[in-house]
Amino acid sequence: MHTPSARSLPESLIPGDPVRDAVLQAAVARLDEYFGDRVQVAVEQLNIMGNWVFLHGRMHGTEGGRPYYAGTVYENRRQDGVMSDVYAVLLKKSDEGRPDVARSWRVSDYAIGPTDVAWMEWPDRHQAPPALFGF
Repeated sequence: MHTPSARSLPESLIPGDPVRDAVLQAAVARLDEYFGDRVQVAVEQLNIMGNWVFLHGRMHGTEGGRPYYAGTVYENRRQDGVMSDVYAVLLKKSDEGRPDVARSWRVSDYAIGPTDVAWMEWPDRHQAPPALFGF
C-alpha cells in the first residue's frame, strides 16, 4: 500500500494500488453528479505528493466515444465548441483519514471540459505543491 510522504517530487499512483482506487472513486464522484454513469475518465496523469493528489484525464462515453452531455449544463458548451474532453481534479486527504479510503479524500477544485489550463492557478489558490501539476 502507498503511504503519502512529503517528498519534493510527485509519485504516480499505479493500477492495483489501493490508494489509487480510493482516489479515483473520490475524483470521479464529481462527474457522477453531473453525468451519472454516462461519462468515464481515462487517466493520463495521477500524481500524489503528501496529502495532495492531481488527476488529469480524458472523458469518454461508456462505449468509448465522445461523452454524452445531453440534458446537462455542459451540452450548450459542447454545441458552441467550447467544451474539451479534459477532466482535471485536485484532491486533498483529510488529516485523520486513511489514504486507501475514498471518503478521506476531498475535492479541492475541478475542471470539466476546460479549453485552457484551468489548474494553472490551483497551486496558489489551494497552497498545493506546484510540482504536483508538473509546474
